[in-house]
Amino acid sequence: MTHTSTNRDDRPAPVAEPLALVKHLRSEGFTVIDANRHEPLAQVGTGRQPHALAVHPGGRWGYVPYMASNALEVVDLWSLEVSTRIEQERVGTAPVGAALTRTGEYLFVSSYGTLPDHDSPGLAVFETTGRGDVALTEQLPVGKAGGVVVDVRNDVWLALKDENDVVRLAGTPPFEETGRFAVPGDPQDMAYAAAFGLLGVNNVADGSVTFIDTLAGERRGTVSAPNPRGGTAVPAADRWFVGDTEGDGVTAIDVDAVRAGNGDRLVGAAERVTFGTPTAFTDATPDGALLAIDAYEDDRVTFLDPATLDVVARVQTGQTPHHPQFSADGQICYVPNTDADTVTVLDTQALQEGDGHASVVTTIDLPEGSAPSGCFRTDRRE
Repeated sequence: MTHTSTNRDDRPAPVAEPLALVKHLRSEGFTVIDANRHEPLAQVGTGRQPHALAVHPGGRWGYVPYMASNALEVVDLWSLEVSTRIEQERVGTAPVGAALTRTGEYLFVSSYGTLPDHDSPGLAVFETTGRGDVALTEQLPVGKAGGVVVDVRNDVWLALKDENDVVRLAGTPPFEETGRFAVPGDPQDMAYAAAFGLLGVNNVADGSVTFIDTLAGERRGTVSAPNPRGGTAVPAADRWFVGDTEGDGVTAIDVDAVRAGNGDRLVGAAERVTFGTPTAFTDATPDGALLAIDAYEDDRVTFLDPATLDVVARVQTGQTPHHPQFSADGQICYVPNTDADTVTVLDTQALQEGDGHASVVTTIDLPEGSAPSGCFRTDRRE
């Protein structure tokens, strides 16, 4: 580990709250933006391809795995400094996921490649503190882990790409396996919705999403969804949305049908909404009134009514709008534009009032060649 020389107890109060952390796809680290004033504050981090963000309870410490740099950085979100950098010999090769227990005591980092001192990839477990300290506790060579999620009971869920399995581990030492669930093929990423008690597992090779009831420990069923990515639960509409990275539009899944499933393939549980571009990530306003959808081959972000599946608006932002993110009150939407090196800030209040218009509050320029590819907001943590 390496540490900055700054005394943690002497650091100032937060520089701003809330923050938007915008990932750089083609340059180092990420840009931190004051999400009230919509002004960039700093470029933070030295790793390449930041792949996730886990924030410690209290909001001061963020944990960012860098897939292309084989490293994990601990970021002080108050001073916007990297406090600790953990290298490959501790974190493993190609770390892609990060998740904390609800109290923040343990951090789980999943990897595609080999763990130190092991011949197979898996999970590195770190003990953390409210002072930002991180200590390696365990290395679990469970297999190529494409995603990691911690549920409300602090159970840890891993998607194992090569085994076509999802495993459940205890969230406390010795982190024993407590369940294993077969999925149809190549689980890549997962989404968890505490409101539904469901885990959605995206099976890329099979073109489907498998749902697991995390509280009951039962597989509810698998729903066909081509090239699934991401996953947004909208309880107000009783639907779950996934993108389509190679086709067109999104898949809307009936959660009520999923709940009634008996573990088999669920027929008729999904509807397709098309609008002329492959997509990946969606996000919903907290009240479920509006769904934002990104685009791989367009310069517009799409807004959908999750209940009726009607397109509310197509708003021009910049080339390849990727991974939109609403504010905690749902009135502002941040849209990183990957091939324009900008972030568009949209006021969506009028859309929710039914006039079909979202105004551009501002466009934030990012470093040339940074290729902003995702956005995390500190006011949207569960």
